[in-house]
Amino acid sequence: MKQHRAPAARDRDDAGFSLAEVVVTLSVMSVVMVVFTSAILQVYRTSAKSESISITQTQLQLAFQRFDRELRYASWIAQPGQVGTAWYVEYAGFDGSQCGQLRLETASNPDQDSPNDANGVLQWLTWPRATPPAPGTPGRTVASNLVTPDSTGPFERQTPTSPGTSGFTPDFQRLRVRVSAQVGDSVAEVDSTFTALNSSRNTPATNDCSNGRPS
Repeated sequence: MKQHRAPAARDRDDAGFSLAEVVVTLSVMSVVMVVFTSAILQVYRTSAKSESISITQTQLQLAFQRFDRELRYASWIAQPGQVGTAWYVEYAGFDGSQCGQLRLETASNPDQDSPNDANGVLQWLTWPRATPPAPGTPGRTVASNLVTPDSTGPFERQTPTSPGTSGFTPDFQRLRVRVSAQVGDSVAEVDSTFTALNSSRNTPATNDCSNGRPS
């Protein structure tokens, strides 16, 4: 009589997985995928913020190079001030026929994706001295995603009668511009000082170029 042998261990293993084993495996895989996806998204957000900060810094550096050429030959710089939600400072060109203005608008933007992001926009406006711009005339946008470093505002005029930031008394009017580029928790401050070489200790305190600032 032919005898039947008991099934080997290998044969019994071919029965497959139980439902409980499948459920546990899928649960573990789901947790791993969630953690992995969250990490990728965080890296993407951080990279996007860093890129935005870098772009803003580059815009400001390029703009400040142009400001240096403009303000280096300025004959007068206004006392900076705030009107509404914007900070202003005006200057007169080397011969007084052209005027310029820097304006940092800090009004909130309801369309922002994140309420924690900065929304200040730095604009630059120029005009002939005899024809000041109408109130609300937009300027050329220099950079966005900006905030003021403190309550004193982004602009500081240094005159020959007041010591500069390093303690010495300058012979010319100078304009210090301080703004911070901010996206989320990432912040980068830009601080530059421009010297008006056509100004002096005898430069009048007032100038018609101040008419470009809204009252």
